[in-house]
Amino acid sequence: MSAHRVLKDLFRAFEANGPGVLNDPGDAGSIDPTMWGQQCLITTAAAETRTLARPAKAGIMCSVVLDTDGGDLTLTVTGGFNDGAETVVTLDDAGDMVVFMSAKTGTTYQWTVIHQEGTSIGDLATTSGAGIASADNFASGVKKIGSLFKTTIIIDIDGLDSSTTLTDIIGGTGLADCHLGQITAARNGTIFAGEVTCIEAPTGGDADIDLYSATESTGTENAVVTGLTETALLTAASTWTAGEDHPLTAYPAADEYLYLVVGAGGTAAEYTAGILKIELWGK
Repeated sequence: MSAHRVLKDLFRAFEANGPGVLNDPGDAGSIDPTMWGQQCLITTAAAETRTLARPAKAGIMCSVVLDTDGGDLTLTVTGGFNDGAETVVTLDDAGDMVVFMSAKTGTTYQWTVIHQEGTSIGDLATTSGAGIASADNFASGVKKIGSLFKTTIIIDIDGLDSSTTLTDIIGGTGLADCHLGQITAARNGTIFAGEVTCIEAPTGGDADIDLYSATESTGTENAVVTGLTETALLTAASTWTAGEDHPLTAYPAADEYLYLVVGAGGTAAEYTAGILKIELWGK
């Protein structure tokens, strides 16, 4: 058989089901690429997880694609995928994908993200402090859009407390670490724009709520945020109503923490409702 015929047959085999295809290992399974150009097409039936095994050599390029979306896919990358040693990528819509290249770092190998489409990078954009634990819900994520980072934080303040004093920190009764998380350049970019949107109007506590950042993470409920090294990012100057939004007038610097604070005072009570969405753009 001629060499031309052999190569032609190999090419046909590759087109059909060759080494470029990685089988989906199923929920909680491990993806283990071993050669250039392999792609794993994922099908989820609910919120599921996969693990990308650490590469065994340099120069492997592979991609993971959410092919059929039955629920969000949380992909854990063994050994991390960037300088910040982040390990989690979230794919939440069909067609979302992330492309990795393996590289040698010291005596081991690790993955680096070289392209992404529609994915949320990182475990969470920000991890809230212990003083926010009594909130009814808190969610956060970062999505890369072109060269920009979009950070979204949604908090249901039901269960948190406000006080009677202007600029007092909002959080669990008497608790420290009432921050909404830390903004870092590696994870969120350098923030240059942002806004706060009211999804559900606050009730129970003070409905005039402002957003601050501070260099400290230790801010305590019912203590003034001005006792920290702080910056006012948004002073609403009115009670929030559903659908209302305001752009930020200042932006958090790298490594600062976000706080919700009392904007008017006069109401010392626990919130019974209220959902705010914070969006930040970084580059």
